[in-house]
Amino acid sequence: MKHKACSGAPLRSTALAGIALLAISTVPAEAATVAFTNVSGYWYDAVGGKNVTGLNTASVNWGIPNPPGGQKSGYTFTGSGFSTTLTPPGSSGDVVIGTFQHLNFPIDSGSSITSIKLAFTADVLIDGNPYGTKTFNYTFSHWETTNNLNPCDNTLPNNTGLNINGCADQVKMNFESVSDTFKIGDEVYTLNLAGFLIGGKPANEFWTMENGTSTAEIRGRIDLYSVATAVPEPATWAMMILGFGGAGVAIRRQRRFQAVQAA
Repeated sequence: MKHKACSGAPLRSTALAGIALLAISTVPAEAATVAFTNVSGYWYDAVGGKNVTGLNTASVNWGIPNPPGGQKSGYTFTGSGFSTTLTPPGSSGDVVIGTFQHLNFPIDSGSSITSIKLAFTADVLIDGNPYGTKTFNYTFSHWETTNNLNPCDNTLPNNTGLNINGCADQVKMNFESVSDTFKIGDEVYTLNLAGFLIGGKPANEFWTMENGTSTAEIRGRIDLYSVATAVPEPATWAMMILGFGGAGVAIRRQRRFQAVQAA
């Protein structure tokens, strides 16, 4: 005896419901102007390094000079105030949050830091209304390369261009989840990193010339905290779970439908 085939309408409606849950949107919010004033910064939590001085200030140094009597290596940071606009739940455009310098001088092997953190502190104003003083934290990873390699670790020849005084060192930055947040409407935001600006050109890493001072601007961006930390918002998780649940129901019904057809 043949069974009557089941209608595909429930299956289609369930699948469409799951997709609709993932595509839920809210009414667009009005644009907000966010300003950062009274900006400052300080270095802390150095990893590795010998003769580290200047922690908890805007200028930190480390290393055993080679030859003796020379300069130590170090970082400096000068913060910049700024104002930008965004429309929740979007992000702002890139802004310059400060100037970074690497004092890159020859030091003994093993006397360099491998990373250090920067605390960026500012008074936050939203549409002109004070929101309080907030601190945003970033980790700077430092790669003190071997000076006499050829080619150097940046894949370029030694004794030319960026490596004219020996192999350049590398600096990278990452956002720290312990950073403060602020709210615009119902959305939670923070000051994320967007990379370096070197000679007017954006870059994700900074190769700094040996035996001299290299300067770059640091680009920031006001992002949802969930974007900066790569963790979905609770509401997003809920929509995803509901969507996956709807998809699971659709799959189970499809299997039953196929079983009935095969009977």
